[in-house]
Amino acid sequence: MTEVGIGIIGCGVIAPIHAQSITDIPGAKLVAVSDVVEANAKKLTDKYPAETYTDYQELLKRDDIQAVSLCVPSGLRADIAEACAKAGKHILAEKPLEVTTERIDRVIKAVDDAGVKLGCIFQYRYADGPANIRKALDAGRFGKLVLGDAYIKWYRSQEYYDSGAWRGTRKLDGGGCLMNQGIHQIDLLLWFFGPVKTVTAQTALVGHTGIEVEDLACAMLTFENGAMGVIEGSTAIWPGHPARVEVHGTQGSAVLEDGELKSWQFATEAPEDAGVLSGIKGDTLGSGASDPIASLKHEGHRRQIEDFVNAIREGRNPTIDGREGRRSVEIIEAVYRSAETGKTVTL
Repeated sequence: MTEVGIGIIGCGVIAPIHAQSITDIPGAKLVAVSDVVEANAKKLTDKYPAETYTDYQELLKRDDIQAVSLCVPSGLRADIAEACAKAGKHILAEKPLEVTTERIDRVIKAVDDAGVKLGCIFQYRYADGPANIRKALDAGRFGKLVLGDAYIKWYRSQEYYDSGAWRGTRKLDGGGCLMNQGIHQIDLLLWFFGPVKTVTAQTALVGHTGIEVEDLACAMLTFENGAMGVIEGSTAIWPGHPARVEVHGTQGSAVLEDGELKSWQFATEAPEDAGVLSGIKGDTLGSGASDPIASLKHEGHRRQIEDFVNAIREGRNPTIDGREGRRSVEIIEAVYRSAETGKTVTL
């Protein structure tokens, strides 16, 4: 088995999850990490054996690195991803892939031109609950899809936004409670229901100061398959509640909370239904309801990074490639346009 060497660029709060995940994958090796703040990089390499850099361009020169985990702030990813592609490195970026579809298209073009692979982290798809819903959808068990809803009623303190100059800025964060937090549940909605036809939305800033983005958003969706849906997101709701995604059809319904199935009901029962609600309980993902990292589990990341490593070995696209990563940002952009104009946006 060919070992895949991986570097991490950006050693902030999510980087340890990537480092632990890489270390736990057979045939993957964490080779080096890079951060402009040397102390951040060394904090990571104190725990995981790897070389430390403050200039990611030096990391990219290493022949023993085939792929890069890109964990820098969202609005910095396009420029660095283009450099990674030019260096011949495969790229796995944290969500969102970038802060606009225009910048994402730059990244997609760069990797296509270089012939390298591009993935985007959406670890919720790798939890057991969402995977079971996807299987039931493929089997037609929900009947005609009717409603698909995402509720992200979380809490982030003022200190959270004040902790980094990039947080809550349009240039580097790209948006607020939807672009940074709710994007995971929006991705699940798109995975379950398919393309969106129209978006009508409102956004507001109600619970924080000194930021340029929303901490409250409500959107009504119509999907191309005829279903309707709602997105409700906030980071101003004390104390924060589990993120919920609901799938409702003419023959069945399912409800997820933080990726864990809470309701699983079908007009026609199947043998596998008996064990669905007794599966893994919260061990795959954790919750971001009130803290973005304290309770985050690494298993979802491990499963996705393992798929990315296998894609490199097998010469295929990762399951969630750059074009899949683009879809949720496109919907969030439509929410923002609708809120700004007061009009329904047609995609």
